[in-house]
Amino acid sequence: MSDRVPPRPTLRVRADDAEYQRLARAEAEFWSSPRPFSLESIEDELEPGPSEWHNNERYTGNRRTTWQDTIPRYGTFRRGLVLGTSCLTDEAKILAQNPMLHATFLDISEGALARRAEHLGRRFPGRVATRVADFNFAELERDGYDLVVSSGSIHHVTNLEHLADQINRALTPDGHFFLQDYVGERRFDFSPEKRRLFEIVYERDLARQRGRRSGLIWHDASDLSPFCGVRSDDVLPVLHTTLALQRVRTAGTLLVPLMRSRPVDADQLLVMAARRHPVLARLRRLRLPGAKRARVQMAKEFWRELITVGDLVADAGLLLPGTAFAVYRKRG
Repeated sequence: MSDRVPPRPTLRVRADDAEYQRLARAEAEFWSSPRPFSLESIEDELEPGPSEWHNNERYTGNRRTTWQDTIPRYGTFRRGLVLGTSCLTDEAKILAQNPMLHATFLDISEGALARRAEHLGRRFPGRVATRVADFNFAELERDGYDLVVSSGSIHHVTNLEHLADQINRALTPDGHFFLQDYVGERRFDFSPEKRRLFEIVYERDLARQRGRRSGLIWHDASDLSPFCGVRSDDVLPVLHTTLALQRVRTAGTLLVPLMRSRPVDADQLLVMAARRHPVLARLRRLRLPGAKRARVQMAKEFWRELITVGDLVADAGLLLPGTAFAVYRKRG
């Protein structure tokens, strides 16, 4: 067996590049406080619905079982690394369901880390640490963690090969890496085929309603953070190459476009929905930026078609999926 050390992955962006430094500061500032209508800002007001049930069924086989619920099935974890911040409720669930776990949270944003130190540190004293890190250049402790978790963060990374190599390096021989992330088109710039398929299903739903105007408005990238989705379509291929894949499940092929578009008559729908739904009514009064993009309750037929058609085309390899849940072990 050769003792030759594998070459370090080539970096696509460099830390000393002035333009990259500017974007990194903007990325950190973007997440310094909860974004309006983001998961973190409204998590206390959300209840599981069709989208969450779909994700659970695709990820775990049970609509009531989340991907976080599966972590204890893989062992008793004691030293964990959380790459990026996502949702305080989900992060608290991981700590609660793995009572021996001490978790170190890494993120580019000091503000996001401060909220973890305050909320999770108070609830789980002595079990939470935080450290500012840029995943494009982070150096992780070799064989230091039996659990690595990342949700909704790695699709912000350009130097994916470097990060994947560092995760593999950081895992203990019996460690596991749990990933949940967006793995579709870069910057949510959906392919023409995916947009057209979504529009077909949407127009079928409009045909079942009265008084609706045909047409959709697709969001551009102006509301995204600088690093959001920079290489999202490469996340799974790079990780599959670098780490030892145990399982992978995808979901949301046509549900993600639902979040990146709105009906041309959205304002009319929001007024109607706000009369019935107190959360939407309050958002409208506060004039939050996300309020105009808030979704009213969709017909069951529309959800069923979005989910079924999306699953089929992604499983057939015809379109990129929306999100994925994957479990990896250390390679080599």
